[in-house]
Formats: sequence, structure tokens, C-alpha cells
Amino acid sequence: MMPGERALYDRLWDEALAYFRAGRVEIDPLLVRREFDDRRGLTLAARLDGAALGRLSGVLDDLRTLAPEQHIYRPDELHITVLSVISAAPGFDLARVPVNAYKSLFEALFAVTAPFTVHLRGLTASRSCALICGYSPDGALNALRDRLRAGLRAAGLADGLELRYQSTAAHVTALRFRAPPANLDALAGSIAARRDADYGPCPIHAIEFVVNDWTMSHDRVRLLARYALGGRAPE
Repeated sequence: MMPGERALYDRLWDEALAYFRAGRVEIDPLLVRREFDDRRGLTLAARLDGAALGRLSGVLDDLRTLAPEQHIYRPDELHITVLSVISAAPGFDLARVPVNAYKSLFEALFAVTAPFTVHLRGLTASRSCALICGYSPDGALNALRDRLRAGLRAAGLADGLELRYQSTAAHVTALRFRAPPANLDALAGSIAARRDADYGPCPIHAIEFVVNDWTMSHDRVRLLARYALGGRAPE
């Protein structure tokens, strides 16, 4: 495991526990009233393969059992954010975005980027969500992010880049709070029991370029392009 990623996940867990012990979470009310949620943006995302999704099915099942009132991601919504190209926000207008310029830049860059592997190990939480911890053992993911950032800035395409935070980890969000938890102690206990559970490797052979809402909802994501890494045909 990369020590920096582990330190981040541990810090998030410590902060979340302080909230949970006080009976508090951070709620996103727009997850209940989705018809009013117009937050949209552009994202480069890596999807989990079938084997990884199979190993995580028990986690999602337990979250649904312990916290059915929360926003729990479907298997086909689970993803690793490679880069928030334009951070999701109200007022996004795809017609004003130079999509072809982005596509050209990404096509050239991903053609010379080798496939890499993310290792999924353990759960953590923040005050607003529960996360599956991911690690890029050889640092390939953050190296790719650095090349993407440099390319976007050089092309004058970085105005909306990572406005919320700069991605440094390989986590997968599994749950977001949309209501006061009915059984927060049990939920926290289940996450704590899986802090070091090993969910194995997840090979990344392609990256999706999408228009997305806040939670990468299956019924709101629009695929703009899918890039095979290193010229390999997407599987």
C-alpha cells in the first residue's frame, strides 16, 4: 500500500468517527430531491471490472441492509475518478464546452499510457460518505493525473479543473448520506470491521470521458468517449 494513500484514508476515518460518535453526518439533501439537482460536469473515470465488482457485492449488500435510507451506489455506478475535468456544479452547459479539443488531447495522451492496476483494500468513511479504499501500488494513477493536468493547462483547457479538490487517491465511493442514519452505530461498526479487508486487484484498461451528475448516476451519465490505454481495444 502507498503510505500517502493510507494516511489519507486513516485521517478521513478519524474525522468521520468524531462525527459518528456525536451522532452526526453531513447530509446532501439534493440526493433526495434529485429533480432539483442540476449539478453537472465532465469527468475522466475508470470503471471496475467484473471480478472486482463480484468481490465487492457483499459490501454493497450490507450497506443496503444497514442503511437503506441512504444513497448507495449501484455496481454499474462504482468508479475511480481519474480526473474532474470540469467539477460538477449548477449551470453547466455542454454546448459551451470545446468537447472536441478535450477529446483530441485525451486520445493522444491515453494512446501512450500503459494499462495499470488499482488494488482495492479496506473501507473508510468521511462525514458525508463511505468509501472503498484503492491504492495505485506503482504510482501510475497519480503519474497519469499529473500528465493530464499538464496537458490541459498547456492547451488552455484547465478553467474548471478540480475545483472541489485535487484527486490524489484511488478510492471508490459506495454510499452518500442523504438522511439522518437510522442505525449509525451499526453502519460505523460494519465499516470498521472491513478497514483492512482485501478486495484484490482491479486492472484498468480503459478510461471513460463522461458528462456526469454529482454521483455518476447510471441514468444521468452521458458517455462522450472511451479510450483504450496504450492502444489496446476496450474490453
